[in-house]
Amino acid sequence: MSTGTPTSSAAVADTPSNSPLQPVITAAARIKDVSLHVFSQRKPMSEILDRTAYSKPASFSDATSRMQKNLNYFKINYMIATMGILSAFILYHPSSLLILSAISAAWAYVFMIRQEPLKIGEREVSSREKMLGMTGLSALIIFFLSSAGTYIFSGMGVALLGIGAHSAARVPDDLFIDDASESNGFFSFMMPPRPGQPSGTI
Repeated sequence: MSTGTPTSSAAVADTPSNSPLQPVITAAARIKDVSLHVFSQRKPMSEILDRTAYSKPASFSDATSRMQKNLNYFKINYMIATMGILSAFILYHPSSLLILSAISAAWAYVFMIRQEPLKIGEREVSSREKMLGMTGLSALIIFFLSSAGTYIFSGMGVALLGIGAHSAARVPDDLFIDDASESNGFFSFMMPPRPGQPSGTI
């Protein structure tokens, strides 16, 4: 147990708090923690592929009720499937991948790597202005100056079609209702539990 301590201490010593890479390391660690926490909450594939749990909805209201419950219960699986479909569409078109990679690098530089305040002339740009400017510039490049937006919309369309069909056909049972009735908010799954707090992972 003591063999791992020197390595950890050395790693901390090699990465001082005022290092230019510290924001990147902190951001990467945060992204990793959130990603692992979210991924750990996915439902088993046996529940998704259980053919005995599918039936045609009796009415439109029945379909929407199923969709609401299944979207809340399978939201992690649906999100993973959506990311996979979008990745497949983007990887199939390398030019879009390069554009999105360049945009991601620009965001990382502006908000995580750059230490000095961003200025236009003598005026310092606020964080809100940077966010609005980067969002507008990214949207302009993706949807108007490249074909990346077309592939993103196509991938989202395929993902939404598949999710809609699955959530309407999958019959939720009492377990689903109990699990989906949590009142912490739809996006609460993205917040890792604090130390000493139960994770609530199923």
